[in-house]
Amino acid sequence: MFSTKFAIACCMVLLAVATANAAFTERQYQDTFISWMQTNNVKYAATEFNTRFAIFKANMDYVQKWNAKGSTTVLGLNIFADISNEEYRRIYLGTKMDASSLLDVRAARHFDRTFNVLALNSTVDWRQKGAVTAVKNQAQCGSCWSFSTTGSIEGAHQIATGNLVALSEQNLMDCSWAEGNMGCDGGLMGAAMEYVIKNGGIDTEASYPYRAVSSKNCRYNATNSGATITSYANVTSGSEVSLMSFANNGPVSVAIDASHNSFQLYQSGIYYEPECSTTELDHGVLVVGYGSGPQSSSTTATTVTSSTTGSATSGTITSGNSTASGSASATGSSSGSSSGSSSGSSSGSSSGNSTASSSGSSSGSSSGSSSGSSSGSSSGQTASSSSSATTATTTTTTSGSTGSSSTGGGNENFWIVKNSWGPNWGLQGYILMSKDRNNNCGISTSACQPSTN
Repeated sequence: MFSTKFAIACCMVLLAVATANAAFTERQYQDTFISWMQTNNVKYAATEFNTRFAIFKANMDYVQKWNAKGSTTVLGLNIFADISNEEYRRIYLGTKMDASSLLDVRAARHFDRTFNVLALNSTVDWRQKGAVTAVKNQAQCGSCWSFSTTGSIEGAHQIATGNLVALSEQNLMDCSWAEGNMGCDGGLMGAAMEYVIKNGGIDTEASYPYRAVSSKNCRYNATNSGATITSYANVTSGSEVSLMSFANNGPVSVAIDASHNSFQLYQSGIYYEPECSTTELDHGVLVVGYGSGPQSSSTTATTVTSSTTGSATSGTITSGNSTASGSASATGSSSGSSSGSSSGSSSGSSSGNSTASSSGSSSGSSSGSSSGSSSGSSSGQTASSSSSATTATTTTTTSGSTGSSSTGGGNENFWIVKNSWGPNWGLQGYILMSKDRNNNCGISTSACQPSTN
């Protein structure tokens, strides 16, 4: 009898301690979760609700704790707020690629020392030159490598011809198995470019739409070819100066470490993750430019306006009629397209790209692998919010910094990176990633760019 009472007392003490340490009240968690479900049009079976709610609470706590640090990276309760980091990695990323063999520190340092950074533009944004299509959505399929590949080829084709054509990810998924790619289970951007070179072209998205499933039924039709490339070149591995020189010529396919909770729940600001790996890479994305500057300046370089439910600022989580104090920020669905805007000029002139172009061997550019059920489409349309919305504007500015070397200290230089998770993630489908901070998340470790010449 005594032992039973003692056990109950201990449980009550532990519950009291847990409640005292909670960042929010149970009512605040509940209201925020219900508002998030309404905003994102999410419904659960009765057997799944409690599991998703528990995960959401953990993510809400993580966002609050992260934002309380005052980081340049702002997290929020985005479209991935109801899945665990393990689920996120398995479904949207997958098995990491070990790119340590690609890194050549000596070559990277030599390039950084000898390349004339002043010959490059201080800011670049290829969206402003019409070389970037709308944000697409890979859905629950590890096909990020195909989206990164089409993005860089779309850019190269537009720069060469003046015509922006959306290209087919499904064409790459169905037809580049011989080059080593595996559909929804991952692939390499360089291998995909090898296929396009050997095939003599790639289909348009309109004629070969995305289905988010793995298939070996190649349906390429040369009549519907939207673009061709003749070669591709690899960025000097580990050199952000080399990546900068490539980005002056057009969008660049890059592989990164996107495995962390901070990437999963990214909302705005310049992304920097101290725990990021420079060699364990699991996600293919597209660098479409770069810039520099604090987010609270008068000279706007990149402005992205999104419609969100509740507060989009650090300090509170607002959901419906309930406001939860803290330093997290709750996002709803974003409105508008992926394009954003920038005052930074961009030029297509080349100045000393660092590596030999290739059409023989696949570059190390990589994506993670994943299975999972297919859903969504590649079009990147935005779901409208079912709740009342307030407009939040995130601005990033430029100071004309060249960011000539990879320094260990903090700075406000950033890469403009297009993702493939639809416009409801991040800054309308984009993320600003730290630039010149020791190759954070391996952004220059495994990168390549196609050529039409």
